[in-house]
Amino acid sequence: MVFFAQYARTSNKLLKVNFAMSWRRRVPNDHSCLFWAVAYVAEGAGCSRSKAHELREVCAQDALNDADPATRALLLGMNSIEEYATWIRNDFHWGGENEVMVLAKHYGVEVAVVCCESLHVLCYGSDNPGCTERVYVLYTGQHYDPLVSGDSTSVPTSDERRRFPKGDTSLEAAAIEIARTHNQEAAKRAGERRAKRIKCLGCGEICDDAEAFATHCGKVEHDDEFAYECEEVEVVIEAGGSLPEGSLDLSSADVHSFYNTEKEPLSHLYPASTNIDGITYATLEHYWQCAPFLGRDAELTARIAKASTTQEASCIAHGAGPDAQRPDWRDCRDSLLINALRAKFSQHADVAESLLGTGEKTIVCVDVDPWAGMQAPGGIASGQNHVGKALMAIRAELRAAKSPGAE
Repeated sequence: MVFFAQYARTSNKLLKVNFAMSWRRRVPNDHSCLFWAVAYVAEGAGCSRSKAHELREVCAQDALNDADPATRALLLGMNSIEEYATWIRNDFHWGGENEVMVLAKHYGVEVAVVCCESLHVLCYGSDNPGCTERVYVLYTGQHYDPLVSGDSTSVPTSDERRRFPKGDTSLEAAAIEIARTHNQEAAKRAGERRAKRIKCLGCGEICDDAEAFATHCGKVEHDDEFAYECEEVEVVIEAGGSLPEGSLDLSSADVHSFYNTEKEPLSHLYPASTNIDGITYATLEHYWQCAPFLGRDAELTARIAKASTTQEASCIAHGAGPDAQRPDWRDCRDSLLINALRAKFSQHADVAESLLGTGEKTIVCVDVDPWAGMQAPGGIASGQNHVGKALMAIRAELRAAKSPGAE
């Protein structure tokens, strides 16, 4: 099944999981989730950076004031308690079991950690002097969230309960069910494939990327009020669902995908010097960086062609800016690409054999440039793959030239 959903950031929203009047409140997934979660259930505090810093400092001071610093450092896995204090004050370091124990002592509560991986509840701080209450947090293996009970299913209210009598296990069954639900949803998400797309707000057309949207706007007539507006959406395919029409599975046995690296013979970066229109380029990438300026700025193209590395060639080309490009670049780049590839593979027999070795597979260049290649970070490939298409055309020419009867 394929469906489209508006892409939205939800890490800072409060979402619900409903079971037996027990609810999961979400806190940001920003390395400080343990501190957010415990502060929420212990004192109802919101997710403020100052609160996280305060609780990190509580953990640092607890270690620094330990009567047996050497043993404490050993238990913390640090060379010294001073090293630990510096480490925990860093906003990019996660809290864990040690910090749970310190926060339980700080708030004078029993912290019940509901573990999604084991589907068990681990309690910390039960033996702290004066401890009379329990709070619950959910641990997914990578993230902590607060657990509460009450009538509200969506947002915090004054009626929801965050603290319970010490040793009260009445919420445990509901909390375990929340953990089980999380595991089921995580397994479902793991089987899904996702990709970001661009939706035209004029007609609703879904385009692969910004370049495809620009092409769409040039070909499709919209009403007079259309202002070239679009929005980012996410394509979601559930496990077992078919890919959208025109999409490729880059892991398929019928696909030959390659990265644009110096070790890949099909890549522009491969060190195969090629003569094109009387000029020898160290790599096809040198030529391709020159191509947008050919016939417009001879001095610039000469500098690019003589660059000692492909990185230097790219830096020179990008420094020129879009105004330096030939005005027909978008229209002529297809023909320039295939002519350049034809020159490379006709001048290097070993590289041509590598291309023929791909057989009948669909060739895909995995590249960040959406015009040249494709990418599939969410499992659904996007990109126009013009390099791959041109390579398949050259492969057909090479095969035809080698066939019996060919001149």
